[in-house]
Amino acid sequence: MRKIFNRTINSVICSSIIACIIGFVMAINPSMSIKTISIMASIYIIIHGIVLIILDIKASRFFIPFDGFLPGILSVILGIFLIGKPDILSTIFTIIIGLWIIVSSINSIKISLAIKGENTPWLLLLLLGIIDIIAGMVVIFNPFEASVSITVFAGIMIMVHSIITIIDMMVVKKDIKHFEKAIAEKLKINN
Repeated sequence: MRKIFNRTINSVICSSIIACIIGFVMAINPSMSIKTISIMASIYIIIHGIVLIILDIKASRFFIPFDGFLPGILSVILGIFLIGKPDILSTIFTIIIGLWIIVSSINSIKISLAIKGENTPWLLLLLLGIIDIIAGMVVIFNPFEASVSITVFAGIMIMVHSIITIIDMMVVKKDIKHFEKAIAEKLKINN
């Protein structure tokens, strides 16, 4: 089971690093074409969705409560849609990014609540998940009107989300023995 946990953690860290790079590029180069940004974001969203689906399928074999299938399907559909219609992203960019951040951060909250009361930093994971949801809501209700400001702001929010996800995974990796034990005990209780 530890091998699956480590692979899962490493996959999430890698995809978060890619997202952080995309966010950084968006923040430092807002004059870049929104079409280019939307294609980059679309490809990332598709890859992220595929990773979530694969991880959910692998986790379900061991009855690990991951819940990545629905967000993965939504990410793939959204990514394919955005590649086909990149111009639409300029009008709904912040809403899409905000919803994506919220949907993907719900997983952190579910995992933290699943291991609540165990000898794990579940409260830190819960807090980071809540902060991530707030960041997603800020993106959705972005007060900036200009597309350059939206691009910079969304890039910063993507970086914040990615960094929070990386911290989540590092915390999980550091205490992987406790997480394995907590999940195994929760599975015994539920069966």
